[in-house]
Amino acid sequence: MKRPFILAGIIGICVIITGMILYLVFPRHADKMSAGFFTPVIAFEFIRTPQEVFDLFGPLDSPKHQEIVKAMDLGNRIDFLYMVLYSAFLFVFCRRVALMRERKVYHLGSMLSLVILMGDFLENVQLLGITSRLGGGDFEHQLRLLRVFTWQKWGGITLIFLILMPYFLQGGILSRIIAACSALTVILAAVAYIHRGIANELFSLSVMVVFLLMISYSFIITREELSGRRSIFS
Repeated sequence: MKRPFILAGIIGICVIITGMILYLVFPRHADKMSAGFFTPVIAFEFIRTPQEVFDLFGPLDSPKHQEIVKAMDLGNRIDFLYMVLYSAFLFVFCRRVALMRERKVYHLGSMLSLVILMGDFLENVQLLGITSRLGGGDFEHQLRLLRVFTWQKWGGITLIFLILMPYFLQGGILSRIIAACSALTVILAAVAYIHRGIANELFSLSVMVVFLLMISYSFIITREELSGRRSIFS
């Protein structure tokens, strides 16, 4: 196969298409978001208190409240497909690297993609559980679980980028750009975990950039280019 990552690339195109649909579906604006947040769905994923939830969705009797809830729920339901696609992309990409480099650490990336999928699935269950309980306000249990599963997802993605960094550092300009962006993502993840706010938005944006770069890489890189590499472990 001339382009060994072509299957990952095809899955990646599906990731991009579904991501564009999600961008159009999720609400663009909200009544009030926590300091530093400007994307409602990101603010929702990293939300912590009941008051922040009520601020995000606005008064229960307002038409805008129903509009935001409807859009958020629809987006999170479509996200069940999206999580399968991007997890599959990570799984296939890591497995291809593991088979070519014959290093067990890259198989860990494939296994982590399943952990990420489970985290994202359970995260969405909590998000949908919160919106279904807005009228009664009894969603503190979902909020507690949400933080665990949200970071299971985002943290897992960050770990995969970290695992793949040595591989990308062996390559040319595009590979090294991906490695540099991955390093930035790791830093932003640490900052976002400690200081919630704008860092979370920048972190999620950096993850998207790395995904787009990896998808591009999947179509560009050829076996001939890979065979000319020197391992940084040698």
